Amino acid sequence: MAMAARAARTAPIRGRTSPRVSPPIPAKSLASEYEAAATDLGITLMPWQKLAARYMTGLRVHRGRPRKDAHPEWAFRECCIVVARQNGKSELLVPRIVMGLRSGEHILHTAQNRDLPRKTFLRVAALIAADPDTISVRKANGQEEIITSAGGRYKVVAPNGSSRGESADLVLIDEVREQHDQDLMDAMLPTITARPNAQVIYLSNAGDDESVVLNDLRRRGTDDPDPRLAYLEWSADEKRSLDDRAGWAEANPGLGEVVQVETLEYFRKNRPPNSFETEHLCRWVTTMRPKLVPDARWQAARGEVGTSIRPAMAVSMDVSGTRASAVIAWQQSDGSVAIRVVADVVGNPIDVDVLGPELRQLALRLGATKGIAFDPWTDSDLARHLKDAKPLAGRDFANASENFVRVVESGRLRWEEAEEVTSDLGWTSRKARENGAWDAVKARDDRPITAALAAVRAVWLASGPKPSVPKVL
Repeated sequence: MAMAARAARTAPIRGRTSPRVSPPIPAKSLASEYEAAATDLGITLMPWQKLAARYMTGLRVHRGRPRKDAHPEWAFRECCIVVARQNGKSELLVPRIVMGLRSGEHILHTAQNRDLPRKTFLRVAALIAADPDTISVRKANGQEEIITSAGGRYKVVAPNGSSRGESADLVLIDEVREQHDQDLMDAMLPTITARPNAQVIYLSNAGDDESVVLNDLRRRGTDDPDPRLAYLEWSADEKRSLDDRAGWAEANPGLGEVVQVETLEYFRKNRPPNSFETEHLCRWVTTMRPKLVPDARWQAARGEVGTSIRPAMAVSMDVSGTRASAVIAWQQSDGSVAIRVVADVVGNPIDVDVLGPELRQLALRLGATKGIAFDPWTDSDLARHLKDAKPLAGRDFANASENFVRVVESGRLRWEEAEEVTSDLGWTSRKARENGAWDAVKARDDRPITAALAAVRAVWLASGPKPSVPKVL
């Protein structure tokens, strides 16, 4: 038994061939033609690539008998393949491009950064340069194009609208997660309008809340399934921890072939958690910016706190006027800094002439003698009701942001009744300044983080020298 358990622990981990999210495999496809093209090009396909090819080349099956001269119709007008980095996504395209060139397809390839499609273009160009059907290959930067005797044409286009006027049977879009608006799609989709059997293939890693195009594809592939979209996602299950190797295998189908466990172990130890999660577990994150504080550090700070003694207080109101928070912080006898949320209000909008006096009375009742901090850009209307309110912005707020992180990560912070801060921190990130400093900011414009911002300012005021206890004469 012991030997079997030890063998299981040391057995090599292999990537999972099947995606965690996918539609049914099409009954018919040109997968054999795809694999033959790969073999002809000297490409050894991994099992997951062969499976993905069955979706990319899947054929639509009609109830009626098709005409003998009818061109096979793609089962999926769109195919989106989401998989962790360095697992062979780009290589997956090469046989499909060559198939298209040999059958006379017009192919356009784009991405947010032209370097990605250019690398694939040069790979294809090198593989078919000696092919007798290849008429011309242009490699000049910005003019990349391959033309074949069958009428096939493969061209790299920039994401700035240079595809306008083009017509394509196949559109390839790399790293679609980088599309934060619909501009590229508005430029590329009209190219397939006049083509009766056109196809769009998207490649990407996981995205974040700003990945509008990818997020829409994911919604159409999961929440509201579109029968003409093949959405394939190799990703770690949300319930798995960052260290769970089963999740590594789910997100990395090339694990054990082109991706090694030792490499992922190194990245897990040395990459920021958000980066490792999206790049190597292929899971969505709120933002690619680093979180203000790691979740584990913040949760470790949870615990009972005593009665507040001469606390500092901070308020924050969202620029939309729909949410406001107040947080107190104070030093405890053991040297730790305690915080508690004392107000979290929503409105549409909030009436500051009502909330302001209420917060003033609350501050008096709590004995907030170390002042009340606020943001002069968003909270001035509220702060005019508060006695001894102090603006805390600019360089001071950058210092306060860094101080908050240090207090949390050093284990000096304790919090209780601050669930609103916990929720906000998931949407709070660090934004670098030009001088190297950074601020705590929203990860997304439409998500208020008033409790987190108030906590940053309150902890800054409370982190100074502990006031001396007055002597009784």
